[in-house]
Amino acid sequence: MNIKQIRLLAYVALIGWVGFKYGYPFYKTFNAPSETKELYGTLLSDGLPWQTYAHSTLGNNIYMMELGEGESTTLIFGGFHGDEPGGFHLVVELARYLYANPDLIKSRVVFVPVLNPDGLLENKRLNSNKTDINRNFPTMNWTPVYSDYSYYPGREAGSEVETQVALRLLAEYKPAKIISIHSSLHLINFDGHALSLASEMARSNGYEIANHIGYATPGSFGTYAGKELDIPTITLELPLYDPEQAWKDNKEALIKAINF
Repeated sequence: MNIKQIRLLAYVALIGWVGFKYGYPFYKTFNAPSETKELYGTLLSDGLPWQTYAHSTLGNNIYMMELGEGESTTLIFGGFHGDEPGGFHLVVELARYLYANPDLIKSRVVFVPVLNPDGLLENKRLNSNKTDINRNFPTMNWTPVYSDYSYYPGREAGSEVETQVALRLLAEYKPAKIISIHSSLHLINFDGHALSLASEMARSNGYEIANHIGYATPGSFGTYAGKELDIPTITLELPLYDPEQAWKDNKEALIKAINF
């Protein structure tokens, strides 16, 4: 093989690597809405004991499942924002895995794979009232002022059906800790007394830990549950949509968090 052929092969390899690096994430993201709708539509027929806990503003099912037993409860949410489907997929995958391997957990865990199904099914951040659920909680810093339509906090604190469902879950289960899964900041954000829990998760998934995300979040669930109710609260921020990689990275971290 001469030098020209070697250079040509190297050039082709470089083009292929660049195409895969940048094209594959785009391909995964492009397929996210259809994959997500399909998964949501099959939950009740997948053999797991999913229950319809409540209904969204448009009447879509907000599913819930309990596994394990004991006085301590871990509450795990996905899908506050409908355009962040990775959390929905990860919560469902975790529920399936632990249903098949119940001995891995030492206490009760409650899964809510999507709090905002209206947004999820339309691949939109907001709920059907065009409200950001994660700015609608009745925190002391809630404000009707917002900088962008994507952060619209609602007509008043706690105005949204989906917000009220989360509040009802908190009151009913009185969780010892909470994990809410978002994307795509690729970090572990914590509120309240949750640094040790965040550190335990980071030892498994290698994510950066932060107690803020660089901008104000009035009316957020983390502020309400973690700071004001003093429930250790983790916001697990996944990278870009890739359900297989998210599961690989976070399986052990989430199991450790449940047993922490």
